[in-house]
Amino acid sequence: MVELRTNEGVTGIGEIHGRPMEKIVEILRDGFASTVIGRNPLESEALYNDLFACTCSRQGARFHRGGGQPHFGGGAKPQMMAAIAGIDIALWDLKGKLLGQPVWRLLGGGKSTAPAYASGGYYGPEGEAAIDALVEEMASYVALGYSTVKMKVGGLPISADVERVRAVRDSAGAGVTILLDANQAYDIQSAIAAARAFEPYGIGWFEEPLHWYDSVFGLGQVSHAISIATASGESELHRWGCRDLIEHAGIRVMQFDCTRAGGVTEWLKVAACAAAHGVVMAPHHDAQIHGHLVAAVPNGHILEVFPNPLRDPLWEELFTGRPNVTNGVVHLSDSPGFGFGLNAIGMQKYATRVC
Repeated sequence: MVELRTNEGVTGIGEIHGRPMEKIVEILRDGFASTVIGRNPLESEALYNDLFACTCSRQGARFHRGGGQPHFGGGAKPQMMAAIAGIDIALWDLKGKLLGQPVWRLLGGGKSTAPAYASGGYYGPEGEAAIDALVEEMASYVALGYSTVKMKVGGLPISADVERVRAVRDSAGAGVTILLDANQAYDIQSAIAAARAFEPYGIGWFEEPLHWYDSVFGLGQVSHAISIATASGESELHRWGCRDLIEHAGIRVMQFDCTRAGGVTEWLKVAACAAAHGVVMAPHHDAQIHGHLVAAVPNGHILEVFPNPLRDPLWEELFTGRPNVTNGVVHLSDSPGFGFGLNAIGMQKYATRVC
């Protein structure tokens, strides 16, 4: 969590998903703080550009004085992009509070709602199929009003995963959309074989099917060989990586996560690129932030939420004023900024203060 405070005492809250935390905090404290302190918080685009320049110029040398020349590949770029995300999100929260508007309205959105799917469907404690527990979990989400659910595949042989998918389809019925997340488990041929085995069960999308090292052109081969839409982008760091997924990987769903890299400013550029290619936005996690973005852009598609508190205890215990989720719809408030605060008890329980 990142807080930016103005001279007038207004605080903007940002959030980062990244690791190692100590490195990200070091970048925030020793590298980026001097760029941000004293600036106008409304200048989010200018600030973003100044921070991003540190990732691709000799300015970045100050972040890793013992790591050799920056053009040799040093610089902890994923951590730098994560640090930028925290600052940028906090700036957008600040802008909303200073102007008295929710972020979804600042972005020009005309609605305060966005559809959501229930994410879960993990394997058992030992990586087993755990079909009975899986069916019970998915059924509980449908009972809560979700018409779209997501489950994991890729952790077992294809035939075993087919049984898991079939069981969920039989239980959920034809009216529920099932999404599959492979977490980069397959090579090209096995991804195609898996997708074709899953196709009879009416799958909404096949997420990140390929190993990390072949996630663009290899994914393009998969996308063109199967009938299920492919989804990717949650691991990308910037608009150029997302551009390559859109133009060369054949994805139909972009999942760029602004809390992992770049923040709102970069996410909006990714969304514009996606819209120009008919690709929809379905960002990874954090509906309290991404809900504002999906509600505001014309190609905003759907949000990921974790109804099971065992999977996302922070949603229940860390945030105050978070959006309401009812019958698979996220309802954003009119509160300025992102509209959420931090629960002191949750912070005490989960936080490690390093800065």
